[in-house]
Amino acid sequence: MLTSLVRASLEGGVLVAGIWIVGRLWPRLSARTLAMLWWCAAAKFLLALVWVTPIELQILPGPQAGPVISSAIASSGSGTDSISPTSVVPPDQSVRTEKGRDWRPVLLGLWAGGVALAMIVGIRRWRITADLVGRSAPATEDTTQMATEVAAAIGLKRAPPVRTSNDVGTPFVAGALRPVVVVPADRFAALSSDEKRMALCHELAHVKRADLWLGCVPALAERLFFFHPLVRLAAREYALCREAACDAAVIDALDTSPREYGRLLLALGVTPGRMAVAAAGAPWSFSALKRRITMLREPSNHSWKGRASAAAVVAVAVAAIVPLRLSARPQPVVDQASQASHRTPLEILTTPAKGSEEPQPREPREREMNYVLFLDDDHTSMSGTVRDVETARRHRRNGERLLWFRQAGGEYVVRDPSVIDQVLDLWAPVNLVGEQQGKVGGRQGELGARQGEIGQRQGRIGAEQGIIGAKQGQIGDRQGRLAARELSARTDAERRSIEAERQRLDAEMRELDRQMRDVDARMRELETPMRDLDDQMRVLNREMQALDLTMRSAVKAAETGMQALIDKSIASGVATAVK
Repeated sequence: MLTSLVRASLEGGVLVAGIWIVGRLWPRLSARTLAMLWWCAAAKFLLALVWVTPIELQILPGPQAGPVISSAIASSGSGTDSISPTSVVPPDQSVRTEKGRDWRPVLLGLWAGGVALAMIVGIRRWRITADLVGRSAPATEDTTQMATEVAAAIGLKRAPPVRTSNDVGTPFVAGALRPVVVVPADRFAALSSDEKRMALCHELAHVKRADLWLGCVPALAERLFFFHPLVRLAAREYALCREAACDAAVIDALDTSPREYGRLLLALGVTPGRMAVAAAGAPWSFSALKRRITMLREPSNHSWKGRASAAAVVAVAVAAIVPLRLSARPQPVVDQASQASHRTPLEILTTPAKGSEEPQPREPREREMNYVLFLDDDHTSMSGTVRDVETARRHRRNGERLLWFRQAGGEYVVRDPSVIDQVLDLWAPVNLVGEQQGKVGGRQGELGARQGEIGQRQGRIGAEQGIIGAKQGQIGDRQGRLAARELSARTDAERRSIEAERQRLDAEMRELDRQMRDVDARMRELETPMRDLDDQMRVLNREMQALDLTMRSAVKAAETGMQALIDKSIASGVATAVK
């Protein structure tokens, strides 16, 4: 169990890190997609814990198969030569020393105690939620009718019951089997009709998305891996993205503006604490409120490319949930007895007899073509190693043109100018293709430099966007605090002061929105030249790929001709043996 817990912690942590990186590299991912990704991260911990035997993918290259003796190992008459079966210890069997102490039971006991405590806290929260629902009263007929209309607008077949309570400060939906929407009696009654509709739509979106069922997975992972900080990160991010996804669903279903919905979030304020088997509409902290308001300004990507990319990312995350293990491909086993029947007479003669020393492993075969061509002091061509160049240089006299090569274990030199000219003619097509590749590579370098310049400008604009976004976040934080002060305001003068402050913050936010639109327009102006450069780069890449195919054909033809020329030089005596 402890091994499975450690493995699940490591594998789940890797997936959490990957999803975190994806979120940073792709900031425009929708909240719905991010919620699914973080749910997959939490599910990875649970599945890796209970799925003890991973699925093996036999895709790695296997070791070179050697002959396997199929007959049993027998004693040669001496007791020291026999192998006892009891002397073999399985590699996965743990060995415990007499002095060492096994800490696994202690660690498992601590883990079980922590899980029990986490479960007790979860059950207590569930009972508190159930008591709140039990003490609530049925909502008015107008509220029930409004919930029915909103449910039809979002495609929910049946609206769950709506109840009111004086003991809660934010609307929430509870109950996985029989969901119930509970709204605060006083605060909900103080909302406008549109705000009530948005608040109900948010909670009904949780019911349609089956968030109460899906939320059980991160909640269970958070309790079983109470010691793992990345599990808490995944559960917290899932809860935040789940709420942001419902926020986006409200804006899409009711065709409301992000600003109006942001006012509702500010009016609901912050509700600390978490409930079990429930989803609350108000954020649990000012930082969560600020992030949700910021995510409202991210436009939903409804293009087919955006949806396809998001679906691909989610598909990869879902596939990553399944525990996998890469292993080597199985190699065919050759029976020594059957192998002996197919050996050639030469192999039988060269095979050591039984009882003689073991055959030495075969040395790697030499390169099929090792040559060095000296044209002048500045131009040398070779196919081999640096050591071959040093060997060939010892046979060169007075800077002459010289061809040195190794063939069948011997070394040869050729000084005939006609043979050397034939070598140059053989490799001329290769040099020509190489020059063409160099030109295409130079054009690719120029395009890359231009792309780098545009990327730097985009980076500077992105930094401006970040600064403006930070200022917007600060104003959003101040708006949240102002909403909290408004709830506790007692006098008309204080309310007027708060309203004046709110108008001033709204003006600052509008100015920042204008600046953000200007910066976005500048960023969009750079997207067109960047796309043009990408198109040109793709054309050059296709040219380079075609040249690569041509180069391989040219090299193959040159090597074939080179081998024929070497054989002819040896046969005619033009090549002089030097070893």
